[in-house]
Amino acid sequence: MKPTTPKKASRLLTGQAGASLQPLLSYANYLQQQSNHLRSSLSEPVASHIALANIQNGVATILVDSSTWLGKVRYLAPIIQQCLIKQGLQINKVEFKTDPHQRAARKIEAEPAVMSRSTSELLESFAGDVDNPRLQAALQRLAKHGKKP
Repeated sequence: MKPTTPKKASRLLTGQAGASLQPLLSYANYLQQQSNHLRSSLSEPVASHIALANIQNGVATILVDSSTWLGKVRYLAPIIQQCLIKQGLQINKVEFKTDPHQRAARKIEAEPAVMSRSTSELLESFAGDVDNPRLQAALQRLAKHGKKP
């Protein structure tokens, strides 16, 4: 028996072996498009917590990124089913599964906290009335984060 050598992934996807993977890749792209369309049909914050994972025998499998959202999204099953039907899919049932890895892949951007100028002035004034020097210094440092004129 001849020993096999490792092959590059790009060759596997484009060569003769890739021919057998091509239907799988096409199906994955199709599911990604349908998932994006479903998300655009739903409002936030629900849309950012789900993904269409599979469609088989009229059953759509939806991945939800946490068990908390799973409980909330289950109530939306009829709406999600209608959205998928409007996309032209033959869906008789919608199932949900939790996939916490989906959340890790999503980039979560939080808006920075902003302190108003009036809040900054109030903290500065309050710091002047505090007897504890450590608390007074902490309040003054915090007050410096207010918006400057």
